[in-house]
Amino acid sequence: MKLLLPVLLSLSLPLAAAVDSEFSGNLEAQGRYSWNNELAKRDLFQDWDSGDFYMVYGNLNEKIKFDGSRIEANWFLRGTASELYTPPDAPFALGSRDPYFASQIFTFPNELVARDLFNLQYKKRDGVFQLESVLNKLLLEYDIGDHRLTVGRMYINYGLGEIFNPVNPFNQPTGLTAISQVAQGNDGISFNNYYTEKLTVQLFLLGDRKKSDAEEDKIQKTVWVRAEVQPNSDLQLDLVAGEDQDRYKAGGQLSYRLSEAMVFTQFLYQTKYISDVPSNTLIDAMLGFDQQLTAKWHLRFEGGYQEKNQFVTLDSFGERFLPTEYFVAIANQYDVHPLVKLSGTVINDLKSGFTYVIAKGTLDLGNDTEFDAFAFVPAARGDAADNDAQKLVTTDIGAALRVFF
Repeated sequence: MKLLLPVLLSLSLPLAAAVDSEFSGNLEAQGRYSWNNELAKRDLFQDWDSGDFYMVYGNLNEKIKFDGSRIEANWFLRGTASELYTPPDAPFALGSRDPYFASQIFTFPNELVARDLFNLQYKKRDGVFQLESVLNKLLLEYDIGDHRLTVGRMYINYGLGEIFNPVNPFNQPTGLTAISQVAQGNDGISFNNYYTEKLTVQLFLLGDRKKSDAEEDKIQKTVWVRAEVQPNSDLQLDLVAGEDQDRYKAGGQLSYRLSEAMVFTQFLYQTKYISDVPSNTLIDAMLGFDQQLTAKWHLRFEGGYQEKNQFVTLDSFGERFLPTEYFVAIANQYDVHPLVKLSGTVINDLKSGFTYVIAKGTLDLGNDTEFDAFAFVPAARGDAADNDAQKLVTTDIGAALRVFF
């Protein structure tokens, strides 16, 4: 043993010297005051008038690089408090009720692991408080020549849509929410093949374990292929296809870069459920434009079609979070000062007339600290007869303080 210790020490010293570790994170506290939609009170039993909602959340991220490999982990922790978690008991001795729908919208995305095989996250509600703790990233990456193998719980980031991004069902866009600095993990394996500078093919093998009172644990598989083709530095084509969430899906994204702008379009087709569960086919399409108009003014346009899922329930806010069918959205960001940014987004449902306005202001306080003020206003209710989700949209004002480290 005495002879072995010096040998192990001599081997570990070069390895330790070759290890590159990076630790980072953020912490944010925010509060909002909300007014309910009268249609939600009348039609959807959301019998509250106004209320407060408080949230504290953060990330701890660790990256370790050594000898062509990487280990990455991220821990997400979120605590919320609101009277919306505790509706009054139902009359006629029917018992307690589920939390109001608005509490789910305020914490979107609710699922921090989009394809969850191991069910490791912790979530508990106690009265007006809710606590969530999840390791939403834990992966090992290994480079083998022109290939990269990733195993574990990973983020899957691709697609240019910030408000609507249908070609990527593995990470929900948060362009319409007050929460930022959050991504969804996915359990499985990813294999990248860098064939040439113009062609990359990525294969995903993922698993998602579903459990309900009506059936035993069931693992839904995802077999997904994404091909990225770049004929030149300005043009890029992304093709996606596979089996995911009990549907076959296929589509793609085409983008073209101009000198100070970019044009892109997406399309995704989803079959009915492969199983015998009632469902309808789904088609998503969008067109986007992004331009830096001046040194201070940034403009983005997104418009498209999101086919209505006829079998979805209001208590399951998934990747189809946008409460519109035919929509146009215009987002502006203006740098008033190097330390002050203003942004405004307007989304309109062309079919119903529903219009949603989001205004934000960000003040850089220095020392990696920011202050945000925000407002979410349904400026026009429209005809919500065919889209109950629009009735749930509240009017909110709030503020947030975030720190990066």
